[in-house]
Amino acid sequence: MENKELETNIPESEIAADAAVETPAFDDAAQKEKEEQAREAKIAADKLLPPDPDALLEVRHLKKHFILKKTLMGKPLSTLKAVDDVSFTVKSGETLGIVGESGCGKTTMGRTILKLHQPTDGQIFFEGKDIAGYSPKEMRALRTKMQIVFQDPYSSLPPRSTVGGILAEPVKVHNIVPKAEVKDYVLQIMEQCGLRDYYYERYPHEFSGGQRQRICIARALTVDPKLVVCDEPVSALDVSIQAQIINLLKKIQEERNLTYLFISHDLSVVKYISDKIGVMYLGSMVEFGEKDEIFDNPMHPYTNALFSAVPNPNPDEKVQRIILKGDIPSPANPPMGCKFHTRCPRAMEICKHIAPEYKEYGKGHFVACHACEQES
Repeated sequence: MENKELETNIPESEIAADAAVETPAFDDAAQKEKEEQAREAKIAADKLLPPDPDALLEVRHLKKHFILKKTLMGKPLSTLKAVDDVSFTVKSGETLGIVGESGCGKTTMGRTILKLHQPTDGQIFFEGKDIAGYSPKEMRALRTKMQIVFQDPYSSLPPRSTVGGILAEPVKVHNIVPKAEVKDYVLQIMEQCGLRDYYYERYPHEFSGGQRQRICIARALTVDPKLVVCDEPVSALDVSIQAQIINLLKKIQEERNLTYLFISHDLSVVKYISDKIGVMYLGSMVEFGEKDEIFDNPMHPYTNALFSAVPNPNPDEKVQRIILKGDIPSPANPPMGCKFHTRCPRAMEICKHIAPEYKEYGKGHFVACHACEQES
């Protein structure tokens, strides 16, 4: 018997339709170019806008990229985008809490705002002036207005200087008070920070972690700043000491009308001290808004996952934990489209190809998410 080939009676129109379904709906290269053009147009348009008159600090499209590899001719081969297009505003006397997983760019952003790192691109308005392009000499005059409290109180203090010497040095360098009044001025700052006067002649190694952090706070206050970047100031301390330092920061803020940029991964601490909250992921701001709005109505899937990890002190209330699968992608090689789509439980096809627009969904509530666009 001869084997006969089976004949198919499927219409050609259906075969063409199946082929159309299998054809990719997105041209990644073209889409990436389109996104970059739209982003550059947005940045160019925002550069023409005047600074917010009500804001002490306004950041627009801030970028900080580190070159990892270069060619022999000096052309970058690999770039790590530590801070990638971040924008926000902070008014005088407010506290902005920045949260996110380790490695998301929180500390780098804080140091770039203070010009400890030179920004790759973007604008940093402080008191209405764009300081992004300031030279170190120009920044010297602003050092008294912008200070930082570092994360590690052990390594941020010089071990061979006494507490008095550490606190008196910036006062003398910036001529805050006459030389004859320096010691009295330093002792007054120490008293405000809960440090005894006889600590003046002691060395950093003689103090506990909480006392060292008080010294770091006192050092920041000696030049009478307006903005203080608190880079995880309580993460290295015991819980009981954390409460003391947080209460000290709030008391000093009320007395001096300070503005804080408070960087932390502890959401309970951020909720207690902050007025506004910004959520960062892989160098980008994914959600930003007032504290109550963010905690009562978190819109981004990443924000929901972070909040679900906060322990609930009430044993009768059960909170459904959102477990994110996988690890954070490398900032040197971020995924195409939305950076969070590789771990997002609500990821759609569009998330794999097109980066979501960072836009306002409520009064002062900004989110970058395709799912939020569809729901709205």
